[in-house]
Amino acid sequence: MTQPDPLSPYYYHHNFLCLMDLVSERDWDLLNHAERHWITTFQQLSFKAQCLLIRLLMRRHDWFVAEKLVYHELGDLSPLLDELATQGYVRLTHEAATEVVLNLLTKPQMARAYPQANMPKSASKAQWQAAIQATYGDTLTSPTMLIECLQPELLAVFLLLYFGNSRQDLSQFVVAELGIQTFEAYPLRQSERLFHCREHIDHWLHLSALNEHYWQAKKAKQPDIILALTDQLPAPYAWPPLERKRQRLVNRIAREHERHANLDTAQMLYQTTTQPPSRERQARIAIKQDNIDLASTLLGTMLRTPHDEDERDIAYRLAKQKAVRQHGRLHDLPETYTNEIHTEHLVLPLHDRVEWEVADYYRAQGWTVWYSENCLLNALFGLFFWDILFMPVQGAFLNPFQRGPRDIYSEEFCAARQPAIDARLSDIENARELIKQHYAEKHGITNDWVHWGVIEWPLLDAALRALSPHQLKACFERILFDRRHNRSGQPDLFMCRADDYQWVEVKGPGDTLQHHQKRWLHFFNHHAINAKVTYVQRCTQ
Repeated sequence: MTQPDPLSPYYYHHNFLCLMDLVSERDWDLLNHAERHWITTFQQLSFKAQCLLIRLLMRRHDWFVAEKLVYHELGDLSPLLDELATQGYVRLTHEAATEVVLNLLTKPQMARAYPQANMPKSASKAQWQAAIQATYGDTLTSPTMLIECLQPELLAVFLLLYFGNSRQDLSQFVVAELGIQTFEAYPLRQSERLFHCREHIDHWLHLSALNEHYWQAKKAKQPDIILALTDQLPAPYAWPPLERKRQRLVNRIAREHERHANLDTAQMLYQTTTQPPSRERQARIAIKQDNIDLASTLLGTMLRTPHDEDERDIAYRLAKQKAVRQHGRLHDLPETYTNEIHTEHLVLPLHDRVEWEVADYYRAQGWTVWYSENCLLNALFGLFFWDILFMPVQGAFLNPFQRGPRDIYSEEFCAARQPAIDARLSDIENARELIKQHYAEKHGITNDWVHWGVIEWPLLDAALRALSPHQLKACFERILFDRRHNRSGQPDLFMCRADDYQWVEVKGPGDTLQHHQKRWLHFFNHHAINAKVTYVQRCTQ
């Protein structure tokens, strides 16, 4: 993909064409007649008309006041708007729904245009709007030309095909156009695209609309709207990516029912999903309803076959509750880490950030210290598996701006790459050479696991010399088991001194270990990896 001139005022035109070219080449067979016509007609527009249309599409709204639109690089917009109107991309009008007009006008404009509303100048804009609605009805004639962008829903289809989700938009191109990020090169072929039938696209957009209703209601603190979405939920889908998306929404709605004490409805909804935290919430509801048999069954399943580290940890804590423990069904729990976490206590002045002061303390003891937090193990993981992370897999890479595969947190990630993962882990003895090679070849290229601003080769080299191949393999396998949760919770500091090393989690006054931090520390100690917690109190003198 060629890079646009970041100094060009038309950079957004280049970016949009990149999107449309990829969709047209790879996904043409998935588009309906209206979408194909839109693309074909767009290609026939003049350059500046294309630019104006892109500008309008980037503004996230469908209605605009013509006189407020100013794009200096495009000059006079009148002939461009006429061209767009002739080709059916916009509608130029003075009449629109009252709500639309009033949302676009300022209060002084409303006062001049609709005097019969007879409101005092001191009235708020909302009061003016209500009075005008009551006086003039549901349709208004605007005092200024309005622009309606037609068929804006088609852009949602193009963006979904390009990005593979309904969150990203054209602003994503900005990080690439200025060279802020450099992305790995990988093929964008039809054989590896995410969608292979039109029905999946339509269902995805429907679910995205329901999700948007949920988040808007959540933001507006309107739980009744969220609860009402229950009746709009679609039946389960056979296609896994779509079904995961549906289940996430179901879990959110079920949680809202739970908060409103609609426990039976919440339980019924949770039982239709397998995505976390479904089993956890079902167990909590069962305990609350004194159905300990069901709770014990659920907790036993979670302990034997957990979805992830977080679910297993929660299951252990719930199994220890008095009601469950006395029930006696879970007396034979699977083994978990019970080793003691090593600790140290310091008293320091704390004039600066506590991690920095602790790092300085250890440096004074002769240690070479890096404040790496989660970056160190994640970088080792990302560099060791670099080519596997960026391996062409169906649905994993859809556009040139990805920090990693789309399916990184899905259940299918490892299954789709298992032979390559197994082969790489079997070659763990050569980890240092491979990581060093990838570090040199890929330095600066965006990878969601490698934070180049923190990672430097001396830090990686020190860690690779400290950990045995067996320990390094265990760390990688732990991350692979739960990529979402185990990428965090790692200790703040890594340090070495002569042949010695240690990881140190720093806790300032009043701070306590989080569950995911405890899990990493227990894991380290279980595998004889030097790690501890340093608790710091402020010096009172």
